[in-house]
Amino acid sequence: MSYSVHELLNSGVQRFGNKEYIFERHGDSFCGRTFSQFADDVRALAAALLVRGLAGKNIILYGENSYNYMITDIAVMGYVGVSATLSKEWQPRDLINAAELLEAAAVIYSPLKEDNINVLRERFPNIQYIRFDELSVLINEDNVQPEPLPTDICCKIIFSSGTTGMPKAVMLSQDNMFAYWDCLKKRSPFTSEDKDYLFLPLSHTYGGICNFLYSLISGMSIYICSDTRLIMEELQMVKPTVFCSVPLIYERLYEVCKEKGIPPAAALGGNIRYLFSGGAYLRPEIREFLKQNGLNLLEAYGLTETSSLISCEYTNPDDFDSVGTVLENMDIMIAEPDKYSVGEILVRGGNVFAGYYNDPSATSAALSEDGWFRTGDLGFLDGRKLYLKGRKRRMILLSNGENVYPDELEALFAGYPQLNKVKVYERDGAIHAALFASAECDGEQMVGEVNEKLPKYAKIRGYEVIRDNIEARMK
Repeated sequence: MSYSVHELLNSGVQRFGNKEYIFERHGDSFCGRTFSQFADDVRALAAALLVRGLAGKNIILYGENSYNYMITDIAVMGYVGVSATLSKEWQPRDLINAAELLEAAAVIYSPLKEDNINVLRERFPNIQYIRFDELSVLINEDNVQPEPLPTDICCKIIFSSGTTGMPKAVMLSQDNMFAYWDCLKKRSPFTSEDKDYLFLPLSHTYGGICNFLYSLISGMSIYICSDTRLIMEELQMVKPTVFCSVPLIYERLYEVCKEKGIPPAAALGGNIRYLFSGGAYLRPEIREFLKQNGLNLLEAYGLTETSSLISCEYTNPDDFDSVGTVLENMDIMIAEPDKYSVGEILVRGGNVFAGYYNDPSATSAALSEDGWFRTGDLGFLDGRKLYLKGRKRRMILLSNGENVYPDELEALFAGYPQLNKVKVYERDGAIHAALFASAECDGEQMVGEVNEKLPKYAKIRGYEVIRDNIEARMK
């Protein structure tokens, strides 16, 4: 079944128009806006942006999650042009690079980002700059109702994650983003009675599509996190039935629950129906702990280039290693498998992106002529169940022909709270590890304990301890 923003807004108004849909925190409580108000605001904003000559243009969104961010995103992708969502963590240099690459016609941004925007404004004075707190004026203008955009053209640009250089600009259409909804619904049939607590950034596919965009179909309520330092407090206030998160949060939940003897279901508000984990490796013992405590944890795997999802787990309390069952409407292939059936994961389907914006060489490197996307991840299949073994570029091929996957070894150090990060690498034909520690630690003991879990060929032969005082990413 195909979907479009325009059709979903129309059907949503008919099905649950008067139901409170998007909630933001004000003081000690969350206040909601109805689905009908949301739909009206989206269309009114789209009409105002069209009047300003932005039809078919690339429009940058920059700021923290908010109701205004949401209506802008939907208005642009559904009726105006291309919504290019940038991480709120990006600095002026990143903004300049993105605006230049995209030839951006407008930037719609949070007032909290004014200083960074001023730097951008000096470089690109001809771009239209609109603050989120100015949108109410545009919404109240008397303009003609906008016409919907075709669903098969690029309407969304999301930048892939990267640690060096400029991340690639991934082009997605409405058809791409809605392609796997029916597959996800088989695993988690959301309804308008569900409540989702959203803290993941809307600038990424995990938060922007799986958390938010799909709520247009189900009508489930969205409660926007006001501050990541208040997640545990706000989970008790909202008592969500749906929670999508990354392993970092589940690791901290696991530690707190173990230390204080708190049931994880209670820590999450007591009403969870669907608990999702994605974005990184989640330790099997944490998965087992959550499931054994009655939580329906669904492990998921995907990339920005696949509109977020490739596979997602069905409820299965006995499998704590796979990243779920491959979506039924996707083709998958393991390229050049080794003797253990491990090779690069290639996928093809309606959710696969059209290419990287203004980067044909990167596009041709990632996409074959017949539509296969080279994920760069290594894994193997057991039927339709998918298992990851690490990144292709991080596989270490030893001189004896054995393959070592650094991600697996690094994950074995996850239980040591003194370590902020571990980097496993090859030196002189042997495996070494750099241990980045926030406190004094016994590196010899840690490496020894990890080596006990490894086969002889994969054992760590050398290590160094590096003092790392960088604060954790979330407090």
